[in-house]
Amino acid sequence: MTQKTIVRDEKSESALAHAIIVGSELMSSNLKRYETSNATSINIDFILENAPEAIYVVQDGKFKYVNKKVCEILGCSKKEMLTKYADEFIHPEDRKKVVQNYFRRLNGEEIEPFLYRGYDKDGDLQWRKLVDLVILWEGRPATLNFVSDVTPRVRAEEALKKSERQLADIMNFLPDATFACDDGGRIIAWNKEMEKLSGVKAIDMIGKNDYEYALPFYGVRRPMLIDMILHPNKKIEKNYVYYERKKNFIYAVTSFKNKKATVWVWAKSSIIYDHHENIIGAVETIRDITDSKIAENELKEKTANLEAANTALKVLLKHREEDRNEIENKFVRNINEMVLPYIEKLKVTGLTSAQVRYVDIAEKHLNEVVSPFLVKMSNKHGKLTPREVRIASLIKDGKTSKEIAEMLNLEVTTINNHRARIRRKLDLKGKERNLRSYLLSF
Repeated sequence: MTQKTIVRDEKSESALAHAIIVGSELMSSNLKRYETSNATSINIDFILENAPEAIYVVQDGKFKYVNKKVCEILGCSKKEMLTKYADEFIHPEDRKKVVQNYFRRLNGEEIEPFLYRGYDKDGDLQWRKLVDLVILWEGRPATLNFVSDVTPRVRAEEALKKSERQLADIMNFLPDATFACDDGGRIIAWNKEMEKLSGVKAIDMIGKNDYEYALPFYGVRRPMLIDMILHPNKKIEKNYVYYERKKNFIYAVTSFKNKKATVWVWAKSSIIYDHHENIIGAVETIRDITDSKIAENELKEKTANLEAANTALKVLLKHREEDRNEIENKFVRNINEMVLPYIEKLKVTGLTSAQVRYVDIAEKHLNEVVSPFLVKMSNKHGKLTPREVRIASLIKDGKTSKEIAEMLNLEVTTINNHRARIRRKLDLKGKERNLRSYLLSF
């Protein structure tokens, strides 16, 4: 295509050259280096064919001129393009917008560069950026259009937005109340559980700063755990029942009062980094542990009550043991003092052999059942004879050898011999320990 077929006179050629330069400047191309004052000396074909943008002229809705870049984008030859209407390569949903802007431009309105969707020859969707200017083509108004294929950029932006939406959705559906701030303390995220816990909607909190997030919990603007991760404060740390810092994380337990009651929460805060490991903010997760705290307090109260009851039971059991020991001792003492002495006296009253045998049996059984003390003695020291057990019981009760001899109708010497044998069998021979003290230990 020659310069002559593009424009019809030198005046139009100069205007077209100027329009090309202006349009290219709007598209941020390398043509900025050309001076508009030298527009008439520029080879228009060179500029059009080697421009980095797709450049074409539309008149009456049809292509009147297309450069090499247009053919590359749309996948058609120049000959094919000059037989087509411009809106054939526009997405149906964007066609109305592009056509309206075309006529607005022809009517002298200023139109900012805008995006629209189009198709190439194979039907693949493209995103294009359009800048158009009004020119005279063969003496009649037309538009000179500068188009860039921005599909990669738009898709990247859409992918980023999708990722951001997914991240927002993930945060929104976290089971714990969660919010985040940038490094300046401005709130950038406030999920649904946070709305429930605080009673404040995200729309009323996003973008706020100056400790706005503390108001729903404490009624005043003050640092929270999310601030402590970036700016440690020993004074604020004391407000937490539990506080622990581990590298880039802080764990804490605290409480606050709402309109109904005291709410106990477990909180965790951590630093947010970008992909260059620069700190860009912080995030805090809050979990309502009021029910657990109530259950814990109830358990502590029940445990305390149980310990008190256990102490009282121990005291009661001790008293019962003392009462039982007293009863046993009294029982043993009564048998020793009120029954067995008479059995001993009965033995020396001239009984028949059968009567003596019966008395011995009665004495033996009395010695076996008379007291737990005797049972313990028998179990622990099975070598003691019934007579020795009897004497040991009387020694335990504080009787002297003479008193025991009178009660058992024996000689004092015999009782002393029994005492010596008892000490030997109890492994007390040669030791200074008192026999009665030892027997009282049972």
